[in-house]
Amino acid sequence: LVITDSQVVLKVDGDVPPTVSLTTFSILFARYKGDLDILVEGARAIDRLRDGDRVLIAEACSHHVQADDIGRVKIPRWLRQYVGAEISFDVAAGFDFPENLEDYRLVIHCGACMLNRMEMVRRMRECQRRGVPVTNYGVAISKVQGVLERVIKPFYGERA
Repeated sequence: LVITDSQVVLKVDGDVPPTVSLTTFSILFARYKGDLDILVEGARAIDRLRDGDRVLIAEACSHHVQADDIGRVKIPRWLRQYVGAEISFDVAAGFDFPENLEDYRLVIHCGACMLNRMEMVRRMRECQRRGVPVTNYGVAISKVQGVLERVIKPFYGERA
């Protein structure tokens, strides 16, 4: 099994033979902190995004934003490229988790390293209750990089 960082999963996918299992740290963390089934289903909702849709980027901490920040720059860029549509993004950081979830077509949550499992599951369930698909950074990245099925295969086998 090869475990890689989500931001380089496409390169690693090309370097690792198909006979070797591959996943990402973020996929492992998704299973540990949340519910991988829900997050994978949320990532599949990316295919339904259209011009004008709003996506919430939810960060559990209030880190110092970098010039090429994963949640505020890279993921929005990759989603727009993948979907080929003009999508708008809002960011909620720290303890802020908006009440108006229905305004969003998708929530992309960070890996939740600063949250306990109970809080991450609560956020996921709140999205579900409001009918909004939810995924996390790494699962979404794997989806738009075209390697989602491969990186979830170690957990689902051939039914991935």
